[in-house]
Amino acid sequence: MGKSKRGKQKKFDIVVFPRSVLPKEKPVSLKERQWSELPSDILLKIFEKVGQINVLTKAIRVCRDWLEVARNDPILWRKVDMTYHGDQFGPNDLEDIACVAVNWSAGQLEEFSAEKFGSGALLQYIASRSSNLKCIRLIKSPVSRKTLKKVIKRCPLIEEIELTGYLCTPALCQAIGLLCPRLKCFRLNEISFYPGYSHERNSIANCIGITMPNLHSLQLISSRMTEKGLYAILEGCPQLESLDVRNCCNLSINERIESELERIKILRLPDDSIDDWKFSHHLIPYYFDYDYCDCPSCAKSDSDSDSETYFDIEYGHIMFQHWD
Repeated sequence: MGKSKRGKQKKFDIVVFPRSVLPKEKPVSLKERQWSELPSDILLKIFEKVGQINVLTKAIRVCRDWLEVARNDPILWRKVDMTYHGDQFGPNDLEDIACVAVNWSAGQLEEFSAEKFGSGALLQYIASRSSNLKCIRLIKSPVSRKTLKKVIKRCPLIEEIELTGYLCTPALCQAIGLLCPRLKCFRLNEISFYPGYSHERNSIANCIGITMPNLHSLQLISSRMTEKGLYAILEGCPQLESLDVRNCCNLSINERIESELERIKILRLPDDSIDDWKFSHHLIPYYFDYDYCDCPSCAKSDSDSDSETYFDIEYGHIMFQHWD
């Protein structure tokens, strides 16, 4: 430290000690750490990062205080995302975990996402305890179409629905459009591709165009529709801002379609890369060694067992198909 003189400012010398001279901190073992002293606001942010599955299976076992923080904050469970869980849990375990998350949400649940699980009983339980539900995402879910319609009917605030790897039908698509007048985002993605009957493959697109006029975002990865179906969508959804039709191998963009697509702000075309899609690992490669035709025998194989009715926009009359 420098000497001070009258009329002059003090000068301070900065002394840097070698690291070897500094006192060493005693390492704290895991047993000695006070996990309960972590502030609850920081803890909640950590819980949001690790995800609901890890919170319910690991984090709440650290100490009783962590359990109380997780259980007593419904905002943490407002968005329950149970995707990307791998194969470390079976469907029954995942349903039990989901039920706990729904209970702890205390009626505040707004978004629910499930991958490779989700029975009808679970979805109906969610619908009965979540009056604010606005978003449902089902990835390769085994729930039946009949039950799914019942669930959607009990959730009038639904604004977003995603069905990936799910066997959707024109009847179900029409029901979604009619039961969800607030629907703004719809994702209907197939994980495998097959050509299908020429009229059949545009039926879902026609239902979207006639029953979902308020859509802002639409994703139809690996759809079988042709440009005729896409035009029905663009004509029936004037508010559409985002459109994803990647991997739609039946779709060709002609001049008429191209002019309609100019108003779309976010556009992904059939030939665009699919690698950045978060569920691209579910896609099944397709190979064909035959030409698919429109004969009745080919059309017959494209139907299900039970009959259901939907309105066909292309021909303007009631169709009876073997759906659902």
